[in-house]
Amino acid sequence: MTLVPNSRQGRFYLLTVDLLKGIAIFPMIFSHSIGWWDKDLSLHYEEGSLVIASIWFYALTIFPCFLYLYGFNQVNSFLRQSEDVFNRHEIRLHAVKRSIIFFAFATLALALMSIIQAPEKFLNYIFTWHLLHLFAFSTLYLLLIWEISRWFERKNRVSLNHQQIISILLLISLISIIALFIFFHDYTVMIQESNSREFPVSLEILSILKNISFDVSSCGLIPWLSFPLAGGFTASFLNLNRDSQNHVMQKSKLLLLANFLLLIIGFLYLENERFISAGLGYASSFSHVFISIGLNGCIFILLVLILDIHQIIPHKTSYNLLYPIIIVSKISLTVYYVHPVVGVIDPSLIPSESVLLVFVSLYSLFFVLLAHFWQKWDFKFSFEWIVRNYS
Repeated sequence: MTLVPNSRQGRFYLLTVDLLKGIAIFPMIFSHSIGWWDKDLSLHYEEGSLVIASIWFYALTIFPCFLYLYGFNQVNSFLRQSEDVFNRHEIRLHAVKRSIIFFAFATLALALMSIIQAPEKFLNYIFTWHLLHLFAFSTLYLLLIWEISRWFERKNRVSLNHQQIISILLLISLISIIALFIFFHDYTVMIQESNSREFPVSLEILSILKNISFDVSSCGLIPWLSFPLAGGFTASFLNLNRDSQNHVMQKSKLLLLANFLLLIIGFLYLENERFISAGLGYASSFSHVFISIGLNGCIFILLVLILDIHQIIPHKTSYNLLYPIIIVSKISLTVYYVHPVVGVIDPSLIPSESVLLVFVSLYSLFFVLLAHFWQKWDFKFSFEWIVRNYS
């Protein structure tokens, strides 16, 4: 099958990845702006207007989407590059450097947060878990799975190829994280409801480990590691780099069915619980985890089939039609990092919900224009540029 190299990218390229990253940016900006304008409205978004409820419902799947795509890209890169034996050292070095960069940016973000909010608790903030820490950890975890799969392959322990071993290890990891999430869910909710949620953490090892492990502050490993694992499993199972189009189609049907079942399970849980997560300061609900995995998986696979495999609309035409979304995807993590600066404005200056939505629409357009002009300098000094050039 021919997933090009795309003429604009000069490499193996999936239009779907950039499209979803670009789409995800806007509900993220809108939801955070609603929280800045009226925190209570965000905490009880279901009681707001249909527009507010819709924005927040989709926004709560956004960070899972970023993590899903990150896991997909990471594993897809491992599979593609490891075909060349000389690349294996570079794969390890690249992953470790990337993890260090994510860790450094997470530390910087928390340091700035401490300076603004509570300078006396600087160390507490530094040891608090952050979303970017999850990117760093998932990079190393996926690298570990890749290393284990290489070991199995070298030792001829199993009669499977490298890609099949990675798929099995990723699936086992994904099921394990979901199982741990189910097992510890009541405990996590109890922590959150008892007001013992610590942000920032206290400088005690148990507090720090609890903050890292559970969804009691900001995207704990249980359940948030499930999202990059789901993306990574999709990459390894589909094996777009090597499999024929017919084979990919067959496997896509299985993945669609599995994700659709997860989506149904998630919607069934909505009868008994709210759709909430750490994005609102709550422990993630069952509905949030299952809907996020199922929805992102279904959308991703369908778009890959439509835009990248069958190319119902040619890549070049799709790129031009979707340019405003795709161009801002090139700085998606940079936008995530810097967009909260709008918080310096007094929210009382926004008199109504309609004015807020217009204001945020213009703010979102600003990032599209920024990306358009910044590309002339290859997005120099952006988060993505730093990751690309120093890892």
